[in-house]
Amino acid sequence: MKAKTIRILSFIGKATGLALTVAGPFSGTPVGLTVFAAASLLKDAVNRIGDLADDGKPNDSFKT
Repeated sequence: MKAKTIRILSFIGKATGLALTVAGPFSGTPVGLTVFAAASLLKDAVNRIGDLADDGKPNDSFKT
């Protein structure tokens, strides 16, 4: 998966979480915050795994 795709999917997940928190049928519930947090954690995990798969070292060589 390319870094640009990861960035776009993360943005969509965060925007969806924010929209669910502020407006919509789940307004005021923790569903939006959970979606937002999951998108952030998933992006960080993919960055870490991609960094290790890139050259085997956690040196921030894989950027999104």
